[in-house]
Amino acid sequence: MTKKQLYIIIGIFAIITLGFLFAAFVISQGEKTGTESKNPISNFFPFGKSSDTENTPGGDGANNTDTTGASGGSTDFTKKNIPKKNLQLLRMVSKGPISGMYATGKTGKTYIDYIERETGNVFETKLEDMLSNRLSNSLMPKISEAFFANKGKSVVVRYLKSRGDTISTFILDISKAVPEEEGSASSTENSLPNGKFLTQGISDIKISSDEKTAFYLTRSGNFNDRNSFGSVYDFEKNTTSEVFQSPFTEWLPVSVSADDVILQSKASQKVPGYLYSFNFKTGVLQKIIGGPSGLTALPSPDRSNILYSASTKGGIGLYVYNTKTGTSIKVSVSTLPEKCVWKNDGLSLYCAIPKSIPSSEYPDVWYQGVVSFTDDLWQIDARTGKSSTVFVPSSFTSQAMDMTTLTLSQTGDFLFYINKKDSSLWAFDLAGSGLE
Repeated sequence: MTKKQLYIIIGIFAIITLGFLFAAFVISQGEKTGTESKNPISNFFPFGKSSDTENTPGGDGANNTDTTGASGGSTDFTKKNIPKKNLQLLRMVSKGPISGMYATGKTGKTYIDYIERETGNVFETKLEDMLSNRLSNSLMPKISEAFFANKGKSVVVRYLKSRGDTISTFILDISKAVPEEEGSASSTENSLPNGKFLTQGISDIKISSDEKTAFYLTRSGNFNDRNSFGSVYDFEKNTTSEVFQSPFTEWLPVSVSADDVILQSKASQKVPGYLYSFNFKTGVLQKIIGGPSGLTALPSPDRSNILYSASTKGGIGLYVYNTKTGTSIKVSVSTLPEKCVWKNDGLSLYCAIPKSIPSSEYPDVWYQGVVSFTDDLWQIDARTGKSSTVFVPSSFTSQAMDMTTLTLSQTGDFLFYINKKDSSLWAFDLAGSGLE
């Protein structure tokens, strides 16, 4: 490189440096006087001037605010015209895994109560602003299942005791609990919560539709001579009565009323499935549906319709059975009834429909966690079997959803579900989307 070329390069760098220094001087002078520089160089300068003007009164940004009052004086724009919290239609309610939930309403607002799986604490979240309170004052860690009852005043919690393999069932009384702000200190693990234990060895439990009772199943006898017993617990009277006995032990209660229980044989693709009703007063066990392999069912609130699925060759068939006519219709989409919830009218449902169903043995592989679905929410007409899309979670979040335990708020404004992939709790605003 010659000396001439070196001098040229040094000169160019000097000119560029002087240009930047001049631009900085012009902008600083504009800021000192409270006005924006008209020099075009200041509009090019890359160190924050453009972004500063976005939220500046009188600037060119999208968030302009008029700071001039009626008398011509200046107003405090930082305390006025603040937009309300923008809540998405799809909202994550719990950050961690939950064991159960309960939708309720107070003073015209929608609340969702839920139990944290790891701590056993009960939380309450108001959907209108997503603010949470902790309702529990004691810890019952590692709860596997939780069922709210008695208008939300009682919670049936099931957990595996340390140093044992037996699931304990405890009725937690939260009616006397004092709400605490989220994040406040909890009591020690050694404190005993209000409530009582039910008998050991309960295999399955279901809360009645009026929330006044719970039906649960136990087993007794040896392997070759074993029986199943069904009992009803009354939350108000705090009493238990045995109402059912059967030599068949693989029952699952799917719906309970004040008068009867609908029992389903535990589902597997390898065996025929059956659905029975058992009347507590008459003791009559009556078959409703029988024969389809992998049968799982979800009765409507008034029992007039029953959504059920059956194993097909590598997939799932979905049907609606009319209990009055004794006939079934095929639904245009496929899923498991455990991923659905009936609307109060008993004529339509919301269902989580997998985007794809890999060929396998259903419902076994889904129960076992071998297969996980990615769902969208659909609405199904029980009279025609026709369906339509309600919402696609991927439009709101990158997190894949395998929806289960679908629940509607009392007004039908919100739909809640648990994401089976991580047991987190979510809410979808049906009213906000115009679908309530």
